Amino acid sequence: MKKSKIVLFLIIILYSVGLSGRTHITLPKVQYALALDLYYSGKYYDAIQEFRNLIKEHPEAKNYCGNSYYWIGMSYFKLKKYKTAGINFNKVLKGFPNSKYYVDAYYYLGRTYQLRKYYKTAIKIFTKIYKKYPSHELADNALLWRGVCFYSQHKNKTALKDFYKILRVYPKGNKADAARYMINLIKGGKKQIVIKEKVIKVSDDSKLKAWQELLKTKEAALKEKEKELQAKEKILEEKEKLINQAQNQNSNAGKTQNNANTKANAVQ
Repeated sequence: MKKSKIVLFLIIILYSVGLSGRTHITLPKVQYALALDLYYSGKYYDAIQEFRNLIKEHPEAKNYCGNSYYWIGMSYFKLKKYKTAGINFNKVLKGFPNSKYYVDAYYYLGRTYQLRKYYKTAIKIFTKIYKKYPSHELADNALLWRGVCFYSQHKNKTALKDFYKILRVYPKGNKADAARYMINLIKGGKKQIVIKEKVIKVSDDSKLKAWQELLKTKEAALKEKEKELQAKEKILEEKEKLINQAQNQNSNAGKTQNNANTKANAVQ
């Protein structure tokens, strides 16, 4: 979406809100909703720009600024620019400790280190998340990826402890199947691995690839994805409501202008 269209959209919304006086909404809120819409539409670079504009133009809106840094980090994460993503997650941790995305930012910071193969740093982060926030929805995720880091360092015994712990502590969590897979992968070798009636043939040189493929299919079922979709729905509903308000105001203004023109012509 071009900048001019974005600005026009914001002007229409603020104009309609100002005239009606019935809806209380601030410019940062509108900008934030628009940037989120761009993110969920997969337009990550446009989303990054809008979040940055919000931070620059409204530094007083602390909540929106902290959330914006998180979503900038997520946008870069989606673009696989993990180092830049980590920089923005760090901004949330250092500047906005009360942000609702604080734990999420810390978790994804760990993921950026893990994906860049800085396993020791990633393990420290995942350990802190699991110990400090054991009830958080990302706790079992952190435990799984910590195990994966140990596995990547060829520390299979230590990795197995984490995978077994997931089954004990989070047996119904979204990472339970992945933990079972990793246990079978480490202990099964070249044998066939059965997961929920699916059979995967694994050779020694394709273990990691097979595991990555399974996790890729599991990503769609993550709770974090559900949360994002629900947030998107709310944003789109709010956006549609605001657009309808703007259209109604413009329609009423047009009718008023036409009536005025008709009277003026009659007088002439």
